[in-house]
Formats: sequence, C-alpha cells, structure tokens
Amino acid sequence: MKRFAMVAVAVLIVAAPAVADTVRVECHGEVEYNQINSGAFGVVNSGDPVFATFTIDSDNFVDSVNFGVRSYPINLSSFELTIGAAGPIPLVDPQPNGQTSYFNLRNADPVADGFFIANNPEFPSSFPALDEPANIDPYFGFHWEVGYVGETLDSRDVLDAFGVYDFTGLTSFYTVIADSFADAMGLIYGTMVITPETVATQSTTLSGVKALFE
Repeated sequence: MKRFAMVAVAVLIVAAPAVADTVRVECHGEVEYNQINSGAFGVVNSGDPVFATFTIDSDNFVDSVNFGVRSYPINLSSFELTIGAAGPIPLVDPQPNGQTSYFNLRNADPVADGFFIANNPEFPSSFPALDEPANIDPYFGFHWEVGYVGETLDSRDVLDAFGVYDFTGLTSFYTVIADSFADAMGLIYGTMVITPETVATQSTTLSGVKALFE
C-alpha cells in the first residue's frame, strides 16, 4: 500500500477494520476557470474549492481484459459534488442510456498507475452525468482523471490503495466539468483520499490532508 503525506489540516480518523467492503473516495481541488454563467454552476468563481465524495463496494468490480484497469461501480446515491457555493450536486440516478459510472484503478497500465472516473470500465471516454442541466448535452459531466508513476499502486485492489494521493509522483491530471466536447469548467487537482467508509475528512474546504494509516 502506498501512502502520501501532505501538510496541513486535521482529519477525523476512526480505527479502520482489517477488511472493508464499503470504500469512501474523496476528490479535492479548486476551480481554474468557469465558463458557465447560468444554473447552479453560474455562481462558481476561479479559486473556489472543489469537493466530491462517493462510495464503492470493494467486492463489486470488473477487470479489463485489455488494460491494467479494475472498475468499481459508483454507488450513485452516495455521490455529492460541491464547488464553492454550488452544491451538493448528485449524479443522475439512474445514469442516462443505462450507463454505469465507474471508479477505475490503473495499475501497470502498461507502466503507469492512476485513477479515473468514467462511464466506461476500460478508459475515460465518457463522463458520469451530473444532475445539473447543460447547454450542449442534457447534463454536465464530471471528469476526474489522474496519473502517477508506475509502482504507485501495489495492485488493482482498492483495499490496497487506502491513503492520500497528492502531487508526489503525479504525472498528469485532467479534471473538468464537461459539456459534451467542451471543458466548461477547469478544475485543478489537489488530492484524492481513499479510505474505509468510517474514515472521513472534516470539511469540504480542505486545502490539504495529513497522511492516513501511518
């Protein structure tokens, strides 16, 4: 299991069981730019904090036959996105056209590791639909994709991935609120926190988190 330390704010840590079926994922960042001038996102400004959280079932997954990817369906009812004064905004439930929203772990794919959220179990080609009307598509899409150097993850098992992922070993990120082909709002990656469901940070405005599970 890889662990990444980061300076700054307190977290609420509850003793974690040896095996956890329900896993909580948190995405922290900030707004780079916003081209949306209506609806809930119309009040968002550059520099506003970004916080998304959801859960997955560690026993429910699909392994890619082509890539080093394991895909965990997101519990749609658990998803919340808050950006500045906008939110919390859920995902459309069920997703349009019967699609499934996945949290995907990349391990040795082929030499890189990382994470991405998509309506595809192998590569980030489509984004989960947020319950917020868009201008081109019916809904805005949430895209969160980060890449790390190889050997960051020990396996494709999310239970081996508990910890805090920051800029240590980061090779790339593509994090946006999308409207069809357009990046309607640019997001700057901050951290990802993967924990048992019983562990949670205290605030949606965190600029950093301490290392967990030392």
